[in-house]
Amino acid sequence: MATDQDALWQIRQSLAEEGRLGGKRGPQERVPLDQGQLEDIAWRMLRAGVQPTVEAIRAVYGSGSPNRLHPMLRRFYAGLATRLQLAPLADDVPAPLRQLWLQALDLASDAVRERHDAQAEALRQRVAELEKREAALERKLKRLRRDGAAPRADGAAE
Repeated sequence: MATDQDALWQIRQSLAEEGRLGGKRGPQERVPLDQGQLEDIAWRMLRAGVQPTVEAIRAVYGSGSPNRLHPMLRRFYAGLATRLQLAPLADDVPAPLRQLWLQALDLASDAVRERHDAQAEALRQRVAELEKREAALERKLKRLRRDGAAPRADGAAE
């Protein structure tokens, strides 16, 4: 059974063969990924059964700043939802199939919402954990400074 990594590698290979990975400007400098390229990669991932994420996009493209890719990926997902919601069905599609399609959209929407909610909750818990650790470290630093044992901010010895 193929893994997500295998699928990403195959997508990368097919893009390379098509000359669509973006050229290099200099010895180490890549051409930044644009919205159209990101969407092409994301669609290929969806067709391969892989969720498009910033990390997955970077794995396929070979580079890209998460700070730049994240808003682009959000635009892709926003557009994806619109395309799925507004996907027209031909008038000659039988009513049972039309109903099945609408149920599938509802189920997919619910699954995405549940996954998002679970990820958001995990993130909230992680942030709370990190805030507790930060507060504990700040208390420790305050004690060290009070006791005269804290290192200087510039790292130099006193």
